[in-house]
Amino acid sequence: MSGYFKLVDAHDGAFRIKLISGDGALMAVSAMFPTKEAAAAGIEQMREIAGTGPVVDHSKDADVVADAKRNTGRAKAS
Repeated sequence: MSGYFKLVDAHDGAFRIKLISGDGALMAVSAMFPTKEAAAAGIEQMREIAGTGPVVDHSKDADVVADAKRNTGRAKAS
């Protein structure tokens, strides 16, 4: 089974979207949306972003990962 979006009630009458993987793991939780219609529009926006958005790495070892990608296939200098 592929993953899916789960629309859930949030506090104060708002709604959230949960992205669930194919094996049932929670992958992401959205900001709150005031209405179901706004949440449905949020799902469409999430689909667009997920399909076309770049990965922006702000983790503490981002420079290490970037260096490893740049050096892939190069011989190490001794």
